[in-house]
Amino acid sequence: MKKIFLTVLLGALSAAAFAVDDAELNFYQRQAMMKGATSKQDRALAGALARQAKDWFFVHPEHAEAKTALLMQADYFLRAREEGEALVALYQVRFYFPSEQDLTLLSSNVEKAAEGLDGKQKAQALKLLAVNTQGMSAPQKQAVLLETLVKGNLKGVYEPVNVLFSRFFAQNPSYEGNDKLTLLRGDWHRQNGNFLAAVAEYKKVNELFESSPYKAAGLRMSADVYAGDLQDYETATSLYHQVLKQYPQSNERGVVYKHLAVMEENRKDYPAALAYYDKAIADLGSRPAAYDAWRGKADVQTRMKDYRLAYETLLRAADLFSADENNYTDALNQAASVAKNRLKDLSLQSAALEKILLLYPAAPKAPEIMYDLAYSYEKQNKAAQAVEAYKRLIIQYPTDKYADRAQGRLSRLEK
Repeated sequence: MKKIFLTVLLGALSAAAFAVDDAELNFYQRQAMMKGATSKQDRALAGALARQAKDWFFVHPEHAEAKTALLMQADYFLRAREEGEALVALYQVRFYFPSEQDLTLLSSNVEKAAEGLDGKQKAQALKLLAVNTQGMSAPQKQAVLLETLVKGNLKGVYEPVNVLFSRFFAQNPSYEGNDKLTLLRGDWHRQNGNFLAAVAEYKKVNELFESSPYKAAGLRMSADVYAGDLQDYETATSLYHQVLKQYPQSNERGVVYKHLAVMEENRKDYPAALAYYDKAIADLGSRPAAYDAWRGKADVQTRMKDYRLAYETLLRAADLFSADENNYTDALNQAASVAKNRLKDLSLQSAALEKILLLYPAAPKAPEIMYDLAYSYEKQNKAAQAVEAYKRLIIQYPTDKYADRAQGRLSRLEK
């Protein structure tokens, strides 16, 4: 049985809440004194009261006791064992009525409402409370809440967040950021597996927001759903080419080429995939999105058994994105793999691994890279270099599992 966890908070936040003149709100407040829900019938009643209080808040968002109404919602939803609804109500308290004095109690109550989530999701639920909306207008607070909830992507809150979107658009039809929020609603649907609803939202931005800078993005994102989620390549291809035709100067063009390349690769039309990857690379330049195009090109070259070209493509990608540790190490690790497993050239493998450790000696996978490099030296009969590399790994990472392996190899070499 869920405890009635908001009684103290209600009293602390509004000592005069139960004396409010509004008859309907006063009715909900009186029902809040009922015992905790223990039966199916009690839970059903709590759920009905929660939804009525939710509707009351939608009609009276500026009421002096609106904050109390939200807290009642959370209480009722917890009694009804609808934890997702309770979480969304608590986040509304935090975002619409920001107060550092409330934060400790709200954190405690969010923890209780998140009891059914796994550890990572619980931590995320608490993290969402960190946003401070003080000084923002009411629509801005609501928009930030929606953005935060979509990025947080908590389980069990799909429907209540969807309702928040609907009510926001109903209350703020002229809000200047409605095009961006419509895209965001599309993301919300897509994250939760409602793919055709996502397509509808993305297309709205393209067709209903005449001056939106996101028109091309909306069309491209609808194509992404057909390509990635629905695997309807024919429709996706048509939509991607529509982006290229209608928005030839858009920043979306390079991304479209990259996604067309992925589709051709999936269909095993490797020459067409390479052509699109080259267009994407030319269009995206040094933008972060270009890295995936370089990796995709190398993958296609590997599938076509152009292993030397794939190796060189990965080296070029590493050089171009050397300022990004993740991309740099990923490209060179992949190059090392191609050299070892496809080209059967250990000298090229060690050259790629050396480049990683030279620029990023403390990379997250440094122990594994150091071990692979030492082992490559060993297999090339470069015993002195292998011994030195194994020793360096053991000294720098004495507790790592690769240090244990290095010690075993070292013992064999030093016999």
